[in-house]
Order: sequence, then structure tokens, then C-alpha cells
Amino acid sequence: MKNTSKSSSNASALDRAVEGFLESRRVDAGAADKTIEAYRRDLLQLSAWLSTKSVNCVSETDLNGYISELTHRGHSASSVARKTSAIRQFFLYCVRDLALKENPADRLETPRKPQRLPKFLSNEQVVLLLAAADDGIPYPDALGEHLRARDRAMLYLLYASGLRVSELVGISVHDFDLSLGYLRITGKGDKQRITPFAPVAGERLREFLEGHRPALKPQTDHVFVNYRGQALTRQAFWKILKLLASQAGLTPDISPHVLRHSFATHLMQSGINLRSLQVLLGHSDLSTTQIYTHVTPAYLKSAHRKFHPRGGS
Repeated sequence: MKNTSKSSSNASALDRAVEGFLESRRVDAGAADKTIEAYRRDLLQLSAWLSTKSVNCVSETDLNGYISELTHRGHSASSVARKTSAIRQFFLYCVRDLALKENPADRLETPRKPQRLPKFLSNEQVVLLLAAADDGIPYPDALGEHLRARDRAMLYLLYASGLRVSELVGISVHDFDLSLGYLRITGKGDKQRITPFAPVAGERLREFLEGHRPALKPQTDHVFVNYRGQALTRQAFWKILKLLASQAGLTPDISPHVLRHSFATHLMQSGINLRSLQVLLGHSDLSTTQIYTHVTPAYLKSAHRKFHPRGGS
């Protein structure tokens, strides 16, 4: 009974520390409500587990045992990684703000997530998609011609520059130079980069800007607007892309990010170096870009057989 009472007391102290940590995340880090709730669930789950084990002083062994048990229970690698991250941040808070002498999560390893190779379109599929954009969606509207020119410019520009969809819809009339074929993009973390685009995309963009955008009576500096003249949303572009993919006879699971992956993969297949691709994609870490080295082996093998003097022997 005595051990149960002591364990309960320790659990209560841990729960209070968790609440302090959550308040710290909310006030000092400006964490969103959903993030706070995820932290709360993960840490209270740990507290409950420690209580069942009658743990009085949390050790590295305890935490490794907990992570191991989560894995054996069938939790996904992503779920375990998220919980591990929450635990590490919590104990850092305990050391910094609650004067905990030793951090039991200091060497806690985050399980590796299985690497998912990005989906991308073949060159032939991109040709079909762009042809569908050239034909356009049959909008039942007097503005249909202008909307089709907008869709065409967006799709060509997305594939020509590898933008994120948020970057695409966020482009302002002040963000590009058509004569030089460059865009100034504001990406994640408000980081800016300059990215080029192909002449054919520039032609579609010029056509829309000069011959069609004014007819939509834009009420914003955003290049791409809807039929009311307001900035087009990411969700609206997703719907446009799915309609065009359907017209092209392609699978309905095509997303703007699939086009971004296609842009990157096709450049890798053409021999671009990884550092240049990193800059074009706006990746802050080269390790993020390195995934594209794993999606080209089949192409490289085919090219080797075709072009190497002894490739087919």
C-alpha cells in the first residue's frame, strides 16, 4: 500500500510538471492548441505507464522500456517518433525550469521512420497533363476562357519551377521577371529564394497576365485569382488539378506535391547535382533533397544499358 501511495504521489508530481511544460509551450513557444493537446496525451500516457510500473525516479532505462513497449504494442514508427520527441522536450524543460539534475531522455533515440519514396509522374504523363491544361476545363461561365488561361499558367509554372502549392498561390505580381524568367519565392519560414522557370511557362504566364487576368477584375496583388478577383486558395487549385488529371486519363491521386516531386525527379534524371536541386526546391537541409537519389536507379540503369558501350552485354 505504501508503494502504491508513493507511486501515486510521484505520478501526481509528474502530471503537474507536464502541465507546467504545456503552459511553457503555449506561452513561450506559441504552440497551437492541437499541438498542446498532442503533447498532453503523449506525456500523460507516459505518466500512467510509469505509475503502473511503480517508478519513483525516472531513468533512461525506464524510458527505453516504455518506447520499446510502444513498438511491441504495434504503434506506428511515426507515432512512436512523435511520442519520443514529446518526452525529450519535456525532460529538457524539467532540467531547464525545474532544476532536474540529470536528463533521463538525453540519449533517448528516436525510432527511424520507414522512408517513403515520393510519387512522381513519368515524362509521358506530364505531357498528357499539360495537354489537358491546354484544352482546359469546360467552365460553364462567361469567364471560362480567362479561367482556363489561369489554370494553364499555373500548371505549366508549377511543373517548370517545382514550387510548393502554397508558394504558387502566394505569388504576387511583383515577384517575377518575365524577361529573365525568374521568380522570387517566399518559402517555409519566410525564407526567400530566386528560382528560374522555362520559357514555355513564361509564355503561358504572360498570356494570362496580359490577356486574361484583367478580365477577372483582381482585388489583390496575387497573380492567380478566382472568378471574383480574390486570391485563389490551395484547395481550389487541388480541385483544378484533379479535374485536369481526370481529363488526361491519369489517376485521381495526383496532387500538387506529385508535380513538385516530378520536377525534382526529372532534373535528377537529367543529371542535375544535388546542391543545385536543394536550392531550387528551397530545402534548408540537403538530407531532405537526398530522397531523390533513391527514385532514379531504374532510369539510370536503363540509361546505362542504352548509352554505355558495354551496357547491353
